[in-house]
Amino acid sequence: MSKGDKLEILVEQHFRWLFEEMNFQVIRVRRQNSGAQFGFDVKVQFYDDDDHPRNFFFECKDYSTELSFNALLRKMFELDSSAYKADAFIAISPKIQISNIKDNTLESCRDKFPFSIDLWDTTSNIEELFALNSDFFYELYNYNYSNSIDKNNVINKTKLRINDLIKQKNCRDLGNRIKIIDSDRKPNEKENYKTTLDCKLNSIFPEHDETRLRYHKFRCNYKIYLEDLEDTNNDLRSEILDWQENLKIKAYRLTGRFNVHQDDSPRKFFYDFFDEAKTDLDILFKNGNYTGDIEKLLNGIVMELAAECPLDWRKNELRYRVIN
Repeated sequence: MSKGDKLEILVEQHFRWLFEEMNFQVIRVRRQNSGAQFGFDVKVQFYDDDDHPRNFFFECKDYSTELSFNALLRKMFELDSSAYKADAFIAISPKIQISNIKDNTLESCRDKFPFSIDLWDTTSNIEELFALNSDFFYELYNYNYSNSIDKNNVINKTKLRINDLIKQKNCRDLGNRIKIIDSDRKPNEKENYKTTLDCKLNSIFPEHDETRLRYHKFRCNYKIYLEDLEDTNNDLRSEILDWQENLKIKAYRLTGRFNVHQDDSPRKFFYDFFDEAKTDLDILFKNGNYTGDIEKLLNGIVMELAAECPLDWRKNELRYRVIN
C-alpha cells in the first residue's frame, strides 16, 4: 500500500469519527477510487447545524518533501470541472508545509472557485487533529504523539474551521445570486427615458399591448436593483455595468448595420438583439459563477440600452415618422 493510499484510508476512517464528534449528522464518507481524476481523495457528506446537506472534499498529500500549491490548484480545477456539488475543498498535508503560496494567491483562488478553500498542513496544528486517535497517528507518522492534548479543544477548533468554510460558502452563494424583485419605486433617471423607450416600442407593439408595460417594468426593476447594489455589493454592480457598457458598444454597431439592411424588419432585429445579448450574458453568469434572475437582468439591460438611445431597432423611415 502506498503512503498516499494509507493517508486516504486514515482520513476516511478518522473523519467519519471526527465529524460525528463535532455533532454533525454524517450521511456518507467515501474514498475516491484510485486513479480517478475528480480533484479529491475523500468526500464527506453531512448535515450542518442548520440541517442543510453539505459536501466537503479532501485532497490528501502524504509528502515529506516540498509540496507545491500548484499541484493542489490542479485538483481544484478538476473538482470544479466535475459534476460534484462542492461546498468546500480542503487540502491535507500532515508532514510538510504547502509551499509556493502567498496570501493574495490563495484569496484569488477563493474568489475564482464556487466552493470554499482551506489548507491544513503543519502550520495549522494538523498533528493534533490526527493525535486524537493514537493508533491512526502512529500508523501515519511512525512515532507516538508526545505532547498533551485537549480533545474537546481540538474538536471545537476544528468545528469552528468547518463552520467558517460553510459561512464562506453561504456568503459566496448569496453574493453570486442575482435577485431582481418587483418594486413600486421609480429609479433615479432622466425624465425622457420612458418616452424614448415608448417611441421604439411603437415600432413592434400596439399602443395598449401589455408586453410594453412588462418591458418598462423590467427596466425599472433592473435600475432599482443596481441602485440597491451600491455599497452593498459594488463588485457585482461593477461587473454588471461593465457588461452593460460592452453591450452598449455592440448595440451601436448592430444598430448601424441594421439600418443599411432594408430586408430586416424592426421586430426581427429586436429579437435578434435579445439573442446576441443572451449569449453574452450566459458568459457573464458562467465566468462569475452567478445564478438567479438571468431573464429579468437580460430584459432590464436591453430596455435600458433602448431608453438610453444606443439600441434602436427602428428603420430610418420609421424613425422619421415616429419623431415627426
